[in-house]
Amino acid sequence: MRRKHKILNHPIIGYFILLIFVLAFSSIGAFLIDKPLSMVIPGYAKEMSGFGTTTTSASGIGAAIAVILAVIIFTLWFKPEFKGVLGFKGFLWGIVVMLPFLIMDYAGAAIDLHKFGFGNVLVAFLSALSPGFTEEAAFRGLGVANYMRTIKSEKQIKLIFWLSTLLFAGIHITNIFSGGDSVAGIFQVLYCVGVGAVLGAVYLRTANLWVVMIAHFTLDFAGLINNYYTSTGGLSTQLVPSDWFNLVASVIGIVTALILLSPKHYPEIMKLWKEKWSQLD
Repeated sequence: MRRKHKILNHPIIGYFILLIFVLAFSSIGAFLIDKPLSMVIPGYAKEMSGFGTTTTSASGIGAAIAVILAVIIFTLWFKPEFKGVLGFKGFLWGIVVMLPFLIMDYAGAAIDLHKFGFGNVLVAFLSALSPGFTEEAAFRGLGVANYMRTIKSEKQIKLIFWLSTLLFAGIHITNIFSGGDSVAGIFQVLYCVGVGAVLGAVYLRTANLWVVMIAHFTLDFAGLINNYYTSTGGLSTQLVPSDWFNLVASVIGIVTALILLSPKHYPEIMKLWKEKWSQLD
């Protein structure tokens, strides 16, 4: 029996509903798991300032666990119609096509690490899990999967690609209002366009959420592992060497994405997602 949902059947409204759904689970996981962990792991909790207020919060492995639960619930809701996006088919291919982008990003992180030194590796590892898992499930994972369930024309693929990419990049401009440097914040937004583009394209081509979540996690871990971001709570308070590498990485990411999503690949993408939703004739 196929489950139906009037709201989720609307591709754009469904996208935003599922984004909120994932973020809610992430927040619950952070409250139930990460907040208690921050009481025993020094440096796990971060102070965030913005709009005249300062808050202390911790988000990491607890948020990631809750997000996986949200993905599982979404999959079960549409079972047996939906085959899910947590398999490993296409994982290696996704990593390989992202290698030029990833290597450039890691190179920038290595230069920052050389300049600023190591921070708390455990805290960096745990903290990177939250954005890596939450942002991929929220901005791409469930919303894009549901969108591909509902569309009828391959011409609609580019809409969800650009919506998820630009929304993901735009949300990071809030870092400027959280005490970050405005110029560095603009660099980060431009960088996030490339990140969102390449991860979005790989996800559309593989229907594999693990590959983009793990890739995203490694990017954040590579950045958070150095003393600069440890001391600023992950905010960019000045332009640093990696920002220029990230700008080049962004261009590589956008170019890679446009190649992966060229119109000649549309039929292949539609077939892949129809298989995921058991909609092949």
